[in-house]
Amino acid sequence: MKKIRITSLIIGVFCSVFITGCMSDGEPANISLSILEIKMQKAMDPDGTFRKARSYVQKQMLIVKEGFWETEKGYIVEVKFKRPGKMLVIVKEDNVPVSSMIFNGDNAWLIDYKNKKRTSVKGEQLEKMRILFALGRPGSKYEEIFKEVKLFQDTIDGRPYYKIKCISKFEDQEPLIIYVGEHNFLTKRIDVPPNVKSIIDTYGLHDGVIIPELTSEIVNGIERRYKLIVYKLNVDIDDNEFYPPTF
Repeated sequence: MKKIRITSLIIGVFCSVFITGCMSDGEPANISLSILEIKMQKAMDPDGTFRKARSYVQKQMLIVKEGFWETEKGYIVEVKFKRPGKMLVIVKEDNVPVSSMIFNGDNAWLIDYKNKKRTSVKGEQLEKMRILFALGRPGSKYEEIFKEVKLFQDTIDGRPYYKIKCISKFEDQEPLIIYVGEHNFLTKRIDVPPNVKSIIDTYGLHDGVIIPELTSEIVNGIERRYKLIVYKLNVDIDDNEFYPPTF
């Protein structure tokens, strides 16, 4: 399902950002959004396993390289989801937590483990975060999350794609852009102007679901590469994991 990729996008937004230029929208699509979503679901979640899942855990190796001559740094990024809307994104270095983003369905926090600091996310920032978390929730639909969704046909490197333009209710927030293969109905690229451009390099079958295995991002000139390590559905997760730690 298309939303599976969004869990990595949340990480990309959390870890921060590449400026994209203005682009034309392309030609009107030859398919409706509802039909496209059905085809995307069948392509990535053929048996409905993800849509029915009560929870999931995803772990990725994140390799960050700053500049041509700089050494690479490795992190483990873990995402946990539990119905109806709890989500945790945690970044670890040498298996030690560095930072995390926690959402328990009502409230959200940003955690700095090194400085033993937790910050409550409130107001408009919380509402924007809700949108990202909703995209990572099984069964969610674009038209239920965004103020308006437009669908076009476009090309990337000469290949045909459907371009989904998701317009937020926040006027200062530029549209989320998702490119989906016209023939395989798999997400190829996700742009969050002006900050994040994420490209899915390869997909694989994990726990009955077709999900991204290798993903590339450029963030302010910094190269990030994500490699899937673990993906598991219907994992038992304690509700306490979706609350901030006490320091």
